[in-house]
Amino acid sequence: MPDPMRPSLMTKMRASLAKERDAMVLEALRGAGKAAYDEMMEADRVREQLAADGETLWDAPPATGSLLLAAWNAYMLQTLGEQFLDADYAARPGTVGYVPAVTFDQVSAWLSAVEGWVSRARQARVNPDYDIAAELSLPAGLPDWAEVEPCPPEHLAALLASVPPLRQHIDVAVYGLERAGVPAEHRAGVNRLKQLNAEAAAAADYAVALRTDRHDAKLHELIENNLKNALELWFHVGQLAAMPSLMAGYRPLRAAPRPDVATLPGGAHFDQWCLTDRITLRRWRKDPQARAAIAQLWRDDPDPAATVALKAEIDAAARAGDVVTFRTGDGSSCYYECPWSPLYEVRRPVRLGGRQLRVLQQFALQAAAGPGVGAFRRGIVVGPFEATNEVEY
Repeated sequence: MPDPMRPSLMTKMRASLAKERDAMVLEALRGAGKAAYDEMMEADRVREQLAADGETLWDAPPATGSLLLAAWNAYMLQTLGEQFLDADYAARPGTVGYVPAVTFDQVSAWLSAVEGWVSRARQARVNPDYDIAAELSLPAGLPDWAEVEPCPPEHLAALLASVPPLRQHIDVAVYGLERAGVPAEHRAGVNRLKQLNAEAAAAADYAVALRTDRHDAKLHELIENNLKNALELWFHVGQLAAMPSLMAGYRPLRAAPRPDVATLPGGAHFDQWCLTDRITLRRWRKDPQARAAIAQLWRDDPDPAATVALKAEIDAAARAGDVVTFRTGDGSSCYYECPWSPLYEVRRPVRLGGRQLRVLQQFALQAAAGPGVGAFRRGIVVGPFEATNEVEY
């Protein structure tokens, strides 16, 4: 492979025509982030020493768990960043050293975060009293995913390639937690941790099983969503296995249920009104303009699986009590724009559609395209909302 730090003139020309960005900064971050592997080796050594001494992480000083946690986070972020760069170079050998803008943003978010975790791992090495949980809200989440539709095939390849090494380290960490014995009062927490690990592994296995030689946008989206779910869960599992005391206050990620292909457009169980407010549904079904608009929405949607998954994510938050449906002062219960989503209000801080929402914030689901709208928009639209007689078809 050509040296990404020394692209040829022809490579630069091809990258310019493709509107790709110079990856020099990313390569520098990659090189500096190699220190994450040293910290992971040290973490493995510490685990082995604990086992040899017959000690558990509940007995160890806070710095031990801090080291293991920070080393895991640095290692996972470094692995993801490197896999995305390598997958892009393999897919586009003519522009090695340059990447699409969405790849640049994603890799930058991951590799830029490595240094902070490496620093904390090294602080934990020299200060036995260092407690990372006193400094940060844990477990930390992965940086936001860079959204693009459709997702580049090389991103999917990178996600798949990252699974085996991360899964191996997670299995070792969970095994190491039990190796020296689990105090009876912590057994339930460890069982829950193993359950989370099994959930992540199942999502990854499901994604791998969905792969085919033929490209299908719906299957591509299902694979991507399952891999992201697995990686986000493993990011948490690794931290919880490093500092099992965190399990006491842990609220697990609520991944949106995997959309059944049969519930997507063209499927036997597809409901074109699945996004619409149930209170006002009868009104919209009787309206010829609304029926035409909702049918057009699904024809315009480039990724219906993502839209259905977002609605499932909101529904899961509602079942958990994190959000509730509500009405405005005049009794209105839905957003004015097709597909006429219910209005929601946040009861506990929650992350939906990649957006962090605060207590009492109002929101609705948005899925729209058409005259004056431009490209298809899918996501969360935030209030406050007021009563209106306007209807947007």
